[in-house]
Amino acid sequence: MEKLNKVFVTIILIINAFQVHAQESIEGIWLTEEGNSKIEIYQKDDNYNGKIVWLEQSTDKNGNPVTDLNNPNKDQRNRQVLGIDMLKDLQYQSGKWYGKIYAPKRGLEMDVVLVGFAKDKLELNVSHRGFSRKQTWTRSTL
Repeated sequence: MEKLNKVFVTIILIINAFQVHAQESIEGIWLTEEGNSKIEIYQKDDNYNGKIVWLEQSTDKNGNPVTDLNNPNKDQRNRQVLGIDMLKDLQYQSGKWYGKIYAPKRGLEMDVVLVGFAKDKLELNVSHRGFSRKQTWTRSTL
């Protein structure tokens, strides 16, 4: 019986190790589906966030850094889009990552679920007010 318990504990430890590895796989730099921005997903405390680290158009027509003009909070409309945490509070539950995503172009914070992830692909389901949209991001570098 003791031998059986050791085998069972070993199996549980192996399963947990695979889950931790799967959680770590979302970290890194990802090119959005539109190809106009790159997001760096990183761990912050017990959650994961994703900040904008590259923009195809990082300046406006006057050469100034692009700002968060559509933010519903007037106090944040002058902050630069580059560096904003676009993904917030991602938590791993039952094989998926749940959190929030902010879309600077629309000034909207929406629900996001990372429904699939592999070495070089990340599948997201973004939803807001009953509507949802799927996106696929690809692993990238700066």
